[in-house]
Amino acid sequence: MSVAVIRRELDAADVDTRARGLRRLSLYCGTSSVDNRRPADFAERRASLADCEAKLFDFAHGEDEVMRELAADALGAWLGDRALAVLLELASDPVERVRASAIGALEGWPDDPRVLDVLLNALDAPRWTVRMRAARALAPFQNPQADDGLLEALVDPDSYVRSGACDALQQRDPARYLDRLRKMSDYPAPHLLDAAMDLLGAVGTAEDAKFLEKAGSWLNLSQPGFVRSWARKAARTIRKRQRS
Repeated sequence: MSVAVIRRELDAADVDTRARGLRRLSLYCGTSSVDNRRPADFAERRASLADCEAKLFDFAHGEDEVMRELAADALGAWLGDRALAVLLELASDPVERVRASAIGALEGWPDDPRVLDVLLNALDAPRWTVRMRAARALAPFQNPQADDGLLEALVDPDSYVRSGACDALQQRDPARYLDRLRKMSDYPAPHLLDAAMDLLGAVGTAEDAKFLEKAGSWLNLSQPGFVRSWARKAARTIRKRQRS
C-alpha cells in the first residue's frame, strides 16, 4: 500500500476520499484480521505517516460522525498517548457508531487501567454494538477483571456480544476460567448458552466431552433440544481435537 496515496487522500477536499484514506491508514498500521498482529515494521510505517497525525485528531473532533467513526479506527491503529486521550473522549461520543468504534479501538492499550475500566463499563452499555466491541477489545487484557467481564458477556442477551466474548476468551489460558465455564451448563436461561457451549468445545477436556455427550443425549429431557444439540456439537469438537 502506497504511503503517498494515503497522504494524498487524507489531504483531499472530498469527504469520501478522506474517508477512504482513513480506512487505508487503519489497514496499513493496524492489526491483521488473520493473526491479530501488527506489521513487523509498524514503527517504520507510523513514522512514514508522522505528518498525518494532526489530521487524525482534527477528523476525530470534527462534526461529521462518519469521519469521527473512521478516525477512531485509525487512532486505534496509530497508537500513542495522544491517540489514547482522544479515544477516551470518543468513547463517550453521543453517536453510537462513533462510540462503538472508539471502544473497539481501545484494545491497543492492554496495560492501561483507565482503558480497562472503560471497556468493563461498556459491557453494560444499552446498545449491543458497544457491548460487542468492548468484548472483542478485551481480548488482550490478561487479568481477572477482564476474565470476569467476558464470562458475564458470554451469556449476554445479544448473540453477537456472546460470540465476541467467546472469541476473546479463546485468546487466554482456559485454566483461568474453565471451572466457571463448566458451571454455566446449568444457566437458568438455556437459550443463551450457544457461545458458552462452543467455547467449552474449543477448550474443554476429555472429561468435558463425556459430560457433554451425556447432556446431549436424546434421552436427556431436562434441557431443550437446541441445548442438547449444542452439547453434542461441543463434544464432537473436543473429540476431534483429541484425535488430531
